[in-house]
Amino acid sequence: MTGRLFFDTNILIYALDPKDPAKRSMSMEVITKALTQRRLVVSPQILHECVWVAAYRKKLVPPADIERYLSAFHHACTAPLDVETHRLAIRVSAKHRLSWWDSIALASALQARCQAYVSEDMRDGQAVESLTIINPFGPRARATLALT
Repeated sequence: MTGRLFFDTNILIYALDPKDPAKRSMSMEVITKALTQRRLVVSPQILHECVWVAAYRKKLVPPADIERYLSAFHHACTAPLDVETHRLAIRVSAKHRLSWWDSIALASALQARCQAYVSEDMRDGQAVESLTIINPFGPRARATLALT
């Protein structure tokens, strides 16, 4: 799989969280490689959720410092979040019985023509429309993501 990879909030958060060193290390690795290869994609929703979770809910970084971390993702914030995203999310949520917030992110990924959705929150290998869900902590993640 060599296409664009949409990263869910949880992967960006794991890269900051010292509670699980293995997941932190793997998250940092896949993020760095995907950024270097210019394959990583996020939406404004993902950046907003990162601010909330990292700076306020889990307090992983001070609110004043979260912008420094997220600035690495600003050029990758190319997935839309607009009325069409909203409409597509309604259809994705109904068809696949997914949560509203996951459906919005998936709709953004679909609009951005991503090949995969990198997340721990859904079943590894699951297909959602033209996206394949990839759990970066799963046994086949490195080979599937083709991040070498």
